[in-house]
Amino acid sequence: MSSVTWPASLVPSAASLRLSTVQRVHASPFGGSEQVVDLLNDRWIMSLTLSARAGFDKGAQIEAFIAALRGQTNYVALWHFARPSVRGTLASATAASAAQGASAVVLTGSGTLKAGDMLGISGLLLQVAADVTVGTSTSVSIVNRLRSAVSGTVTLTRPTANFRLTGSPAVSYVPGMSEPVSLDFAEVVA
Repeated sequence: MSSVTWPASLVPSAASLRLSTVQRVHASPFGGSEQVVDLLNDRWIMSLTLSARAGFDKGAQIEAFIAALRGQTNYVALWHFARPSVRGTLASATAASAAQGASAVVLTGSGTLKAGDMLGISGLLLQVAADVTVGTSTSVSIVNRLRSAVSGTVTLTRPTANFRLTGSPAVSYVPGMSEPVSLDFAEVVA
């Protein structure tokens, strides 16, 4: 397994990022009550669309990128393409140690974060759950639970996680251009 670099010249025309949670629901056959168990193995799922391109050069570049991923063998570091940086005013921050399974991280910095802002800490891609003003030792709720303990510098611009290609996309050509290509990825869980 090795890392493949996302080509800087490829800008998706559409992008979606969703959280996939692993849980089990147990329902009583008699009383109708339910119990849900969260197995704490959240992962991000990303879908990207690369628009049709005039000529064949971009199609060839996309083909090479897809082939370099070798199915699910290799991986690529991706970020939230619609929000590459936080919408709040926080310019830098550090995270105190947070344990596996935590639903909040304690940050030290000066500024604000908004619900939906993406943070990168210790290789994990985290999403802020609610608007918050960050100061000294501020607890910040996150939507995804921590798969592993984290601490250290917080990445606020293009925070990434490693993703594997989950489908088998191909570039189709018509006279004079390459057709749109849809790419689906799942976050690598290490």
